[in-house]
Amino acid sequence: MIKIAVCDDVQQDQQLLVSLIRELDPFDGQFALDQFSSGEALLASEKRPYDMVVLDVQMPEMSGYRTAQLLRETDSKTVLAFLTGVAAPTVEVFRVTPFRYLMKQMGREELMQELTACFHEVERTNQYVTFQSGGELLRLSVSSILYLVIQGRSVDVITDQGRYSLKIKMAQLQDVLAPHGFGCCHKSYLCNFSRIISVSSSSVIMENGDILPVSQPKAKSFKSEFLHFAKTTV
Repeated sequence: MIKIAVCDDVQQDQQLLVSLIRELDPFDGQFALDQFSSGEALLASEKRPYDMVVLDVQMPEMSGYRTAQLLRETDSKTVLAFLTGVAAPTVEVFRVTPFRYLMKQMGREELMQELTACFHEVERTNQYVTFQSGGELLRLSVSSILYLVIQGRSVDVITDQGRYSLKIKMAQLQDVLAPHGFGCCHKSYLCNFSRIISVSSSSVIMENGDILPVSQPKAKSFKSEFLHFAKTTV
């Protein structure tokens, strides 16, 4: 069962989103939808973590930005969509990795398209991949993987749960993970685009603070792939 939360202090806006979600009827109807009028109430919910949260930016008491910061301390996999009538995105906003930035001025059809994109991202983050290494099988959530790095004859997979070593060639792993939004910044590294904080001409900073190298031969194609991914997800 997919869990969705809508948090907005303006009842009219909250009800519009709720009605659109119910009309779209995502996940073959297998979802639960909760409504909140404040960030405090959302954070206090015993039903957390939610798979998807639509969060108003301008709220009294605790703002949507602050709510998102506290939410991200524990709910790293939640697909987050900000909703606002006036504010534009800032650097601070993207530190909590929103998937979409919705404007209240959007028409009904456009809002439905954006919500549908969020549903697809929820499905993506709930996908798993299974690797076989020797006689062992390793099943991992795609969204939990930060990056992979070649270590001698093995490949280490760095995840939210820890580090795993696989006796598999990087090229084989890339074939499996590329469709899920992974790209090579260096011949020895494969990154999860959705877990990147920033990219420069020489390095990539991941959400866990690790800094990965960007090789000169890979720089142009890697940046292009990452920009394409960012345009389709934010």
